[in-house]
Amino acid sequence: MDSNIQNENSVPKEWLENAIFERHINYIEYDKFTDPIEIGIGGFGKVFKCEWKDIELTVALKCLKVDTSIDEKTIEDFINELKLLRSVSCHPNVISFYGVTKDSNGYYDMVLQYADDGTLRDYLMTNFTKLQWKDKLYIAKEIAFGLLFLHDNNIIHRDLHSNNILIHQKQPKITDFGLARQMNEISMTSNSAAHGMPAYIEPKCFIDPRYKRDKRSDVYSFGRT
Repeated sequence: MDSNIQNENSVPKEWLENAIFERHINYIEYDKFTDPIEIGIGGFGKVFKCEWKDIELTVALKCLKVDTSIDEKTIEDFINELKLLRSVSCHPNVISFYGVTKDSNGYYDMVLQYADDGTLRDYLMTNFTKLQWKDKLYIAKEIAFGLLFLHDNNIIHRDLHSNNILIHQKQPKITDFGLARQMNEISMTSNSAAHGMPAYIEPKCFIDPRYKRDKRSDVYSFGRT
């Protein structure tokens, strides 16, 4: 693999451009996507449902914000999520990552699997009375399998809740890795409670500002979900 791709300390935008040039990340021309419909807001900007016309596939484009200036830190966080997705999206309980595109504003967007039943929260609100206990157990088990796969790859999600789990053809898919980190990248002095939904954050994060989230933190969030 090219040394520029391996260098995690390289300038974020250069890393992404090198990764695309060396074909380590799939690049799809923006004009391949049609019929955009806004479906939500992600950590970096809006999410659109689009049709990938070449292969007749419905996808989601997760876009960098275009209403504010994009600084280096925003690009770095975007690429961190991209790197993590690239390494774990092969699992059936993690949202699939197809590549990146560059929109008409010149910003890179992630091309992701579109989940036809939306978030787990919406799915349960719509279908809860129809679901049997075996169906609910299946959902919980599949989320646990996805979370175990992340942890086996030393990835901590740090923002797991029912809006960051999608349902596609009745299969749970963990998504939104904006706060996720590799275990060796988490600082002992970082304030773990600074980001995420408070109801899903383990109480110790609010007691000790130096507390470092680990795999147990995700398990707590999973239990709350």
